[in-house]
Amino acid sequence: MIVVVIIGIVTALALPGVAQASRERRVQQAAVTFVDIVREVRTRAMYRGRAQTLVITQSGVAIRMDAYEGSSSSCRLSNFGTGALDPAQRVANLDLTESRFARDNVGANIALPSGTTYLQICYTPLGAAFFSTTPVVTASQAWGNDTSLLGIGGVFQINVFQTTGGATRRILIPLGGMPRMRT
Repeated sequence: MIVVVIIGIVTALALPGVAQASRERRVQQAAVTFVDIVREVRTRAMYRGRAQTLVITQSGVAIRMDAYEGSSSSCRLSNFGTGALDPAQRVANLDLTESRFARDNVGANIALPSGTTYLQICYTPLGAAFFSTTPVVTASQAWGNDTSLLGIGGVFQINVFQTTGGATRRILIPLGGMPRMRT
């Protein structure tokens, strides 16, 4: 009887730690998926010969990321606008507002540029990257590539975290290189 009581007490003490570890694993999975999609889109632009764009939108403490393939090798000529983004062109997406992430309190935000809730990054087949913090709707609108607007290091930073505490995964997306993750 005493052994059963001891096992019950040890189990009761271990359950919160197991639950927290499960939630942390979900945060890690979301961050790794985010980095994988950005890497895939950058690489896809080079081997498909067409511009690719990432559209990252923040809503509260959640982020949705969609990746689209353009119709030409140019970001400007591919017409990646809010009205022109065709679901048939979408090649990948990650939606942290889904119930599987909300259940584990997974949140995210765009940290750099600060105050941004919309970010669009376009990769060309030649490896160049351009961005906009407002939807690019027409070909006459300009894409930017001035890294001084991004602060020290010239990177975009996306934070993925557990809203109830825990480690934050920082995803760094440099315009001139591959994304990486920091804890």
